[in-house]
Amino acid sequence: MTLRGAAPTDLGQLLDLYLHLHEDSIPQEDAHLRATWQQILDDPNHHVIVCEEDGRIVSSCVCVVIPNLTRGVRPYAFVENVVTRQDARGRGHATPCLDRARELAMAAGCYKMMLLTGSKDPSTLDFYRHAGYNSADKTAFIQWL
Repeated sequence: MTLRGAAPTDLGQLLDLYLHLHEDSIPQEDAHLRATWQQILDDPNHHVIVCEEDGRIVSSCVCVVIPNLTRGVRPYAFVENVVTRQDARGRGHATPCLDRARELAMAAGCYKMMLLTGSKDPSTLDFYRHAGYNSADKTAFIQWL
């Protein structure tokens, strides 16, 4: 198992991995997709963490460090797109991704990390609790645009 930041050549594998998240198709490769991918890669506060097994990306998460004017002008981190390939679940690939996200957030001086999930699956929720997240401190609201 290899844990690392995403490389420019990982786009295709990541898009395929996202089919195991909630996507039902891979976006068309066009100038907009390539520009968005480059924007993510160029942003020092945007971290795409991948876990590889046998040269194949099997798990990933995104950690974005967000500058902030409160809490002593300390940033916070937002974790999103936590996903593991269906055929690799339950084998310990996502935990190192979340651990790396925590390391990045701590190194950036973040005072908190936030993670939202749409899953109601008790095993998924238990996984996040075991990783150190709780659902008691904040109430999340989402407005889809």
